[in-house]
Amino acid sequence: MYCSNCGSEIDTIRCPVCGVNHTPSPSGRDDPTTGLVLAGFWRRAGSRFADDLLLVIPGVVIFAFVAALSNVATAWIAGFALTGGYVIGFLSGPAGQTLGGRVASTRVRDARTGTMITFRQACLRWGFVTTYGSFELAGNGWAYAVVAIALIDNLYLLVDPRRQTLHDKFASTIVVMA
Repeated sequence: MYCSNCGSEIDTIRCPVCGVNHTPSPSGRDDPTTGLVLAGFWRRAGSRFADDLLLVIPGVVIFAFVAALSNVATAWIAGFALTGGYVIGFLSGPAGQTLGGRVASTRVRDARTGTMITFRQACLRWGFVTTYGSFELAGNGWAYAVVAIALIDNLYLLVDPRRQTLHDKFASTIVVMA
């Protein structure tokens, strides 16, 4: 764990360098690398749910508009672009949280340093999820594979000591309390 005041590595409640007292989190799930309080499953689910609710109307409108002008595959790509712009834009910003993250009081941070994530990390994180989500476009039973991969990805945090999903591990990120 690192001191939130001076950045020194600490292994006690009181920092030996600057003397600041650090109180353990009520959940007892401080990240051992960064010292930040990790967000749990229900907070993350709430954040995702709020973001999905926020994106459903614009997503349907864009999908219908593009499908009418072109085809369904292009409409799916437009939908992925909408969610990508939203997620990448907000996560790589200074707050490191989407609007759903604000509702659930969570934010995404770099897994090594606990600082704001980079644009690249936001792209990797979104790209991982979008890649398995796009398998649905292939049809013929791929929907079952998408559901299975999504479940494994999102439930992995229940067994991971740092509460990371597979897309967090891929992008080297953690989700913490805001």
